[in-house]
Amino acid sequence: MEGKKKLSGDEKYAIAQDLYLETDKTQKEIAGIVHVTEKTLGKWKAEGEWDMLKSASTVTARKIIENLYKKAHALSEDPKSKPNDIIQIANSIEKLSNKKVTISQIINVFKDFTTYAFTQDAELAKDINLLQKKYVDYKIGEK
Repeated sequence: MEGKKKLSGDEKYAIAQDLYLETDKTQKEIAGIVHVTEKTLGKWKAEGEWDMLKSASTVTARKIIENLYKKAHALSEDPKSKPNDIIQIANSIEKLSNKKVTISQIINVFKDFTTYAFTQDAELAKDINLLQKKYVDYKIGEK
């Protein structure tokens, strides 16, 4: 197996910011994932105004897309709606959608799946969770 590429400071910063803004992980957990001290993470958080960015997340592309889906659904049930209206919404959704899957999205899906897996088979869920952590570590090292 090849050795992992060492992440640059900018790459660590970007991953840490993404995890802070898009997950409910603690600063300690994020620092561990990106291999920096909690002090460094705290400095990045303060200098980058991450708390302000996180609070502004209510107007994210994801939220806008969610509202567009609701509007498209309502239009699809309205016999007076025009097909072009739904097509315009679909085009807007496509433009706002980020095609790249981020580390935080992977972690959120894994978290949701692990919660479900524990209700089915706790021992298997533990093993899956360990494998998921290895996968996230692999993806972070893959640049």
